[in-house]
Amino acid sequence: MNEVNNRRLLELIINIAPGGGTAEQESDQDQEFLNNFLPIVDYRYALEPSTLLILGGRGVGKTELFRLLAIPSGREYLVRSLNITSLPDLNKTTWIAGFGRTKKVSKKFPAPEIIEKHMINADNIQWRSFWVGLVLGILLQQEDFKFKGFIVEKMDAEIAMALRDRLSLLSDWQSIVYQNFEQLNSILDELDQKLFEVDEWLFVSYDELDRLVTSYTSLANPIRELLALWLERFRRWDRIRPKIFLRTDLFQEDFLKFPDASKLKAHQVKLEWKHSWLYQLLIKRLANSGSEMVEYLQNIPELINNNNQNGLGWAVSSDEKLFEELIEKMIGKYMGTTPKKGFTYRWIPNHLQDASGRIAPRSFLKLFALAAKQRIQQLFQTGALLQPSNLQGALMDTSEARILELGEEYPWLESLKISLKGLEAPVPKDKFLEAVKSTIWRTDRQPPASNPEEILKYLLQLGVVESRSDGRINMPEIYLYGFQVKRKGGVKRPK
Repeated sequence: MNEVNNRRLLELIINIAPGGGTAEQESDQDQEFLNNFLPIVDYRYALEPSTLLILGGRGVGKTELFRLLAIPSGREYLVRSLNITSLPDLNKTTWIAGFGRTKKVSKKFPAPEIIEKHMINADNIQWRSFWVGLVLGILLQQEDFKFKGFIVEKMDAEIAMALRDRLSLLSDWQSIVYQNFEQLNSILDELDQKLFEVDEWLFVSYDELDRLVTSYTSLANPIRELLALWLERFRRWDRIRPKIFLRTDLFQEDFLKFPDASKLKAHQVKLEWKHSWLYQLLIKRLANSGSEMVEYLQNIPELINNNNQNGLGWAVSSDEKLFEELIEKMIGKYMGTTPKKGFTYRWIPNHLQDASGRIAPRSFLKLFALAAKQRIQQLFQTGALLQPSNLQGALMDTSEARILELGEEYPWLESLKISLKGLEAPVPKDKFLEAVKSTIWRTDRQPPASNPEEILKYLLQLGVVESRSDGRINMPEIYLYGFQVKRKGGVKRPK
């Protein structure tokens, strides 16, 4: 393939992870978003009415699914693609966002600083009335909700006006909703009965709960009361159901201190990606990136097909042998001249997984985008589209980016990064704990615990480190380079 064609293909690969692959940087155009969306099998369980809680780590795709559910055509395409039969007829369902952004321009919810200011000392009933107020406010803003008139008729005019017109101004409605909580809860009871009588459903979805307030330690109370509210209403209501997208670490028992957490096990699903799904996602993004890439992918017969009837753009085969064939064509079969350096197809996921074997789709896409960015800067661009050395260099950059992503959710990792720098993994446990103990934490970025053993336990839960059988602490490569921790025999940055 000539240099001009290679350059164009590399440009398309770079663009498969816009803005570093974050959900916030995905296209605001619904059709473009749908073209890039891969419906994986686990989404089937997430849509079941009995599923209340959808758990997943950062970058696993929670926000993408949340956004898809907010798009009517997106719900239809998902149901059709996965042949979902457990979900009620979509024509008989209403979907609203109880919290989270369905569009970047959405400012209907109170800002985090405002919520923290007004709810800093809130008790459990005040938090539950806050969540009920948001649901009613969003319903009152829904022009096409057939029971909107019923809600207005039942509700005090002052409350209805505040919730409908000033939902982002928490001070305008928080206290009156709290004072009238019994009446407002009764309205939702009656709404559920009406939905049951006409065989319809209301689904309320929640996302970005980690951004509800500015302080990490202040998240436990509102999230706990949201879960408690919906767990209790699950028994009380027949046709009003939540879909709560939550970061896995925020559901940890020692953080949330939610005594009924075990009762949610039958109503939750965890979003984790199989290696083959990650390759499918990559190929789907490539196929929908441009006509030149479509032509390139079609050199592998039956790898992609233009089945636009599902509304999700180019579709990708589920045959892993075809994925392997593409990677061999794109990069080469081995990460060196012989199998000694590893098979490329397996090397990629093996070097991107965390200590628990999980891989964030964002990191997977970013590895290819960064590798293409390196390759396009090289003068000689004939032959294979990418070189193994491009992947090796991109792995280090992907690791650094992953640490920056985690730092947005766990700001205290920035201080830890300084004290871990230069350690050689696997690290003797006492040496690792000593490094944690010596960390100088910023006053505004405190870790979730003060005891080094507890901080280590938290890092183990996040998959940032793992404890080996000999007691030493190891760090997977997706975090190793970002923390600037060394390892004998590790990947070297190509010159």
